[in-house]
Amino acid sequence: MNIDPALIQRLSRLRRAASTRAVLIDVAAVLPLAAGLAVLSLSLAGWLPATALLIAATLALIAFAIRHARRHDQTWLLRQLDAACPSFEDSSALALQSELPASPLAVLQQARIRNRMSALLVSAAPDLRAPWPRRRLQGLWLIGLALIGFALLLPSLRAVLPVAVSTATAQQPSGQGTQLATIRLSITPPAYTTLPSRKTDTLDAKLAAGSQIEWQLKLDREADGVALSFHDGTRLELARDGESWRGTRAIDSATLYRIELRGAAALADERGYRLDVIADQPPEIIVREPAQTLTVIHAAQAEWLLNFEAKDDYGLGDAELSLSLAQGAGDQLKVTEQRIKLAGDGDGRSRRYRQSLDLAKLGYAQGDDLIVRLTVADRREPEAQSSVSTSLILRWPADGGSLSEGMEGLVQKVAPAYFRSQRQIIIDSEALLAQHASLSPQRYARDADALGVDQKILRLRYGEFLGEEFENGAPHDDEHQQEKAAPDGLGRAEDVLAEFGHEHNESEAATLMDPETKRLLREALNEMWQAELQLRQAQPGEALPYEYKALALIKQLQQAERIYLARSGLELPPFDATRRLSGEREGLVDRSRMLDPRSDDGSPLPALLGQLNGSARVDLAPLLAWVKAHPETPDPLGLLADADSLQRQPDCASCRRALAARLWPLLPAPPAAVDARRLPDAAGQVWLDGLNGLGGAPR
Repeated sequence: MNIDPALIQRLSRLRRAASTRAVLIDVAAVLPLAAGLAVLSLSLAGWLPATALLIAATLALIAFAIRHARRHDQTWLLRQLDAACPSFEDSSALALQSELPASPLAVLQQARIRNRMSALLVSAAPDLRAPWPRRRLQGLWLIGLALIGFALLLPSLRAVLPVAVSTATAQQPSGQGTQLATIRLSITPPAYTTLPSRKTDTLDAKLAAGSQIEWQLKLDREADGVALSFHDGTRLELARDGESWRGTRAIDSATLYRIELRGAAALADERGYRLDVIADQPPEIIVREPAQTLTVIHAAQAEWLLNFEAKDDYGLGDAELSLSLAQGAGDQLKVTEQRIKLAGDGDGRSRRYRQSLDLAKLGYAQGDDLIVRLTVADRREPEAQSSVSTSLILRWPADGGSLSEGMEGLVQKVAPAYFRSQRQIIIDSEALLAQHASLSPQRYARDADALGVDQKILRLRYGEFLGEEFENGAPHDDEHQQEKAAPDGLGRAEDVLAEFGHEHNESEAATLMDPETKRLLREALNEMWQAELQLRQAQPGEALPYEYKALALIKQLQQAERIYLARSGLELPPFDATRRLSGEREGLVDRSRMLDPRSDDGSPLPALLGQLNGSARVDLAPLLAWVKAHPETPDPLGLLADADSLQRQPDCASCRRALAARLWPLLPAPPAAVDARRLPDAAGQVWLDGLNGLGGAPR
């Protein structure tokens, strides 16, 4: 059944009338405010701001009209009809359906509602328009008229203001400094950060590293020159541009600066201003799979699944998976390198890298080692930063070898497969030196760092035979450390364990080596550590002597046939029960003399804090040198700003307190001390006297 066209037209007129009323309400609300602000802007700033304000108001009204037109659609109309006309029985939507309903009852209801709707809309159509908000509109018109009245009275007020201003100026002292009439800082971050440019009206700012800053300053009086003096000794001369002074500089690190004038009185506010820099952080790499760095392969494994996640503050660049396959043993070791470019899934700042390695295709066989590392770069310019993931190792299960057990202990053959790749590191170092002239500095440093990682992996493998005691730092000589051991003192867990317990992590009890083999291995680890240090600093030439020494020591280790582990159990020191409650003090020492002496680290902060607490002039030169030598100090710019304020105002008590408050948390920690025994109070003394009386003569 077709819908009556006349009914459709009547409904459309109702909808348009409601939408038009909503637009008129918006116009009545916006018009007085826009007119008042436009007249005020015309009186204060001229035609351009007033015109811009009127254009903005017009665009806002257009946006309101579009919004109302979209809101007053057919669904809104049917909902309003059902609410206004109970006779429609909430079936207005059914009446406007172009197709017949499937149910005969629904067909009958559709015909009934259409007849009722046609009759009602012809005789007494409901008013669906929103009512006028009279009180709200009255308030807005009063505000608009007040703004227009203030704008009309403004010229007469201006005639009075110059007299008051000139009188106030005459009363001010002649030594008042120059004022900054206008301050405008335009900050343009580097393009690779994708951060928007911004402007600020303050001289302090926080910005991304490498941002370009343009200063635009206007003074309240004439000056021959304006310059910015930075705390590192550099200067930026500003150029005159009409009544303003302009200058541009790229800021790479946090700095403190001051404005200096020539040919005019100094600024009334001579404090230093801060430019805090947000450094671009290198990418962060998280290994999701495998869960451990060392994976032991099982017999049926054909693939190795890798899953990495990388994040960066401004955006990720290229990602590369490095594969190192070590095959063979001893001098027949062969190491092949392979690199795979990875795309990853995710946005520019966070990506997931998933890779499945086909072990058969890589040529991985029994006895081989596969080492995997992910390198991810960011988009920093001109030189990108890169991060390398933890090395992941895929290894065959270790061969236990032939073991024999006797009454004296356990015996195992040495000749481990780990003693094998130092020669390959030497070959790769020499090859890298030969290619130095043809490689870029970035590629040369990256390849040297990769060799340093290989040297670290080899060092850690050897360290397994010394109880992994070299995992977290440089190897050390046990005997040498014993000769230079610090005197025993309180508060050190190792001293308590050494005196009253038994150490289970001693190298003699935790490894499978005789003393001579241990000595050779320790010396080899020392050489490997030095080689790794030089390689990490992109100096393979300096690393070669240490690599050759490590190889020579490994050759000596390979001559050993057996290593020995003595059976040892828990052996506590003997306990002499006869001394219990005897009062004998032989062998006891004064614990107060066992404290470590206080060490002076050369910090000038304690002496400077003492000067601040006094009234003498403070010498801040040592503090400035100390801050420069300790860039990791929390908030160094704040510390320099307080020191600068005190340097300009030596008699400022608040400046002294502010600087002392910053220095207090930076003082070196004092050594542990023994609390003196407190004397008893009156009640305690009576109690002690009573005890002495019960025991006979005083003790």
